[in-house]
Amino acid sequence: MSRFRYFLIALIVLISGVLLPQLPVISILLSSLDLSIYDTILKVHNTLTYNEYEGVYDKICIVDIDEKSIKVLGQFSSWPSLFFADLVNILSADEPLAIAFDVLFTESDSIQGYARQRLRPEFEGLKVNPDIIMDALSTDDSFVQAIENAGMVYLAMFNSNYPSYTGALPDKLTAWNVQPRHPLQLQYPIPPIPQYTNSARGIGFANIDPDVSGKIHDYPLFLQYGKNAYINFSMQLCLDLLGIDKIKLNKNCQLISGKEVVRELPLNSDGLFFFKYYGDGGTDKTFRYVSFSDVILKRISPGYFKDRIILVGTSAYGLKDSKITPLDKYFPGVELHATFIRNVMEKNYVRWVDFRLLLIINMLALTIMAIFIPRSKPFVSISIFLFISLLSIPAVYLLYVKGSYIYNYTTTLVPCFFGFLALFITQAHEQGKEKRMIKDAFEHYVSAAVIREIMKEPKKLKVGGEKKYISIMYVDVRSFTSLCEQLTPVEITCFMNNYFNLATQTIIANHGTLDKYIGDAILALYGAPVSYPGFEENAVKSALTIRQIALDIKEANKNHPALKNFRIGIGIATGEAIVGNIGSDRIFNYTGIGDKMNFGSRLEGLNKFYLTTVIIDAYTYIAVSKTFFCRKLDKVKVKGKLEPCEIYEVVDTLENMQKQPELYSAYKKYESALELMISGQKNQAEILFKEVLTVLPTDEPSKIMLQRLNIIDWKTWDGCWQFDSK
Repeated sequence: MSRFRYFLIALIVLISGVLLPQLPVISILLSSLDLSIYDTILKVHNTLTYNEYEGVYDKICIVDIDEKSIKVLGQFSSWPSLFFADLVNILSADEPLAIAFDVLFTESDSIQGYARQRLRPEFEGLKVNPDIIMDALSTDDSFVQAIENAGMVYLAMFNSNYPSYTGALPDKLTAWNVQPRHPLQLQYPIPPIPQYTNSARGIGFANIDPDVSGKIHDYPLFLQYGKNAYINFSMQLCLDLLGIDKIKLNKNCQLISGKEVVRELPLNSDGLFFFKYYGDGGTDKTFRYVSFSDVILKRISPGYFKDRIILVGTSAYGLKDSKITPLDKYFPGVELHATFIRNVMEKNYVRWVDFRLLLIINMLALTIMAIFIPRSKPFVSISIFLFISLLSIPAVYLLYVKGSYIYNYTTTLVPCFFGFLALFITQAHEQGKEKRMIKDAFEHYVSAAVIREIMKEPKKLKVGGEKKYISIMYVDVRSFTSLCEQLTPVEITCFMNNYFNLATQTIIANHGTLDKYIGDAILALYGAPVSYPGFEENAVKSALTIRQIALDIKEANKNHPALKNFRIGIGIATGEAIVGNIGSDRIFNYTGIGDKMNFGSRLEGLNKFYLTTVIIDAYTYIAVSKTFFCRKLDKVKVKGKLEPCEIYEVVDTLENMQKQPELYSAYKKYESALELMISGQKNQAEILFKEVLTVLPTDEPSKIMLQRLNIIDWKTWDGCWQFDSK
């Protein structure tokens, strides 16, 4: 169920990533972010690849109404049509492919209205009609004649927000039978004066507006006015040069000549065609610029403009035709049209990654995260997410550089980011719940240090177990039934609670894990759930401390009729056991199972026979022999085991015993006597056991061995004592 939750979250994020961008506010925010990322890619690419000595494109030439021309020819608003007539005549003489004006000719240069009335009295006394003189001052006809003679001139019209013109649209403005998705809406189109439009090869708009970012990224292929779709003059120029007679809109914009698709302009999901920018705008940075004044003053060599596309526009700051683009805050408007024409004629487009592919990428990314995050530590998850995110930066850049591919970056960025965030928060929440559960379950049974180690790998605490090398300690109270008979329920409960409290504190202080209380017995594990070096010594250290606790209790109650004889037995076995949460899916307990668990209980029970307190097995002895003094107690076969095993009694720390050489020697003599007995040397063994009793007169194991010497069947003796009861 937990894993299913992660996949459900991934699915919700994926669906949200598709639906939420449809909301207007979110759409604007995401679009702004997409465009910012795209702008960064363009700027980086332009910085890395731009060379001021290369890249000036000569096939499109911009005749620039620049500051120089205004200075030489006078204020632009006062320029007569004759200047433009001369320009067209000079340019057309070189046989260019086309001449297009990004200049608005909405007024005649003839004397009109009030000016005509004001000047008429000045001509009184002349024999010529004043109107004839004033009409002769107009050069509109010269421009019209130049346009007609050239036969390749395109003029621009624009859209106004105010109803300053209410006439019909020019006949040469072509309406296209298409249904664009997001056309630029026109309000009040303003065409050039009629005599110009009638003479021009083609008419189109000159509207290229910024988007939500305040910059210009896309070229409006279509402009809607009423029910008709129109185009910009630069697109009309391309259509004529390519012989296009039909436009078809589907996923992209197909330009068709006859039955052949001559060009296919890539569109994004909103039906927009993005500019493929070539660099900064301005004089001779990307396109060839020629000063207007240099042309009409014939400073340019004849034939210079042959077979070129000529655009006439302005870079002069005062004429306010500069635009903001991703690469330049002062990008000449005419150069936008030049950029579009070059894009189309050279098939050099910004292309869009298929949305379906992005959806598949999102599905794969979210699925991988849903699988990977629950299995990883938070730091690893964050590190890998950041690493992959950083790798995606050059990948996105190379996608643009090598194939001119871009996409709405938030289409993958937002779902992946929020998917990771949601899955990561879910993981943190679940791990927090697990850790709280672990802490609640273990804080009364193990030390804080062990809890911290457990929390590092909480997944290990599941129903089931693992094989671990551990030490098992059993602690049991002797004659507990007799105690219960002599004490009231309240007394025995208070006494055992106090005893358990002291014993448990000792276990926890020595990094042990309290497995359970079994009536009056205690079962503790060392080296589980977290293994660490020296856990065997911690088990023995705990045993000696609990032994001292029992002696202190006995001393404190020496006058108590029942408690004055309080005794315990402790058994420690070391080896492999299966440890983990054992039980049902809903109710389980952290414990151990296996042969070593049973053997630990058997060792504890042997204390009853030898009248000792702490007995350990050989594996424990090997691990602790350099720290604790343990005497070899016997070689036995416990109930339920066929293999003989050596058992040891823990006497004290090695350091303390070395300070008592007589006792140390006596215990060593016991071990020598035991070896003699095991090898069948009865008499020699008997002598040494008696010598031990001279130093340790209360040593019960020595007394037991002396009795055993008289009951052993020496003919069948194999050196191992068999126990048939627990």
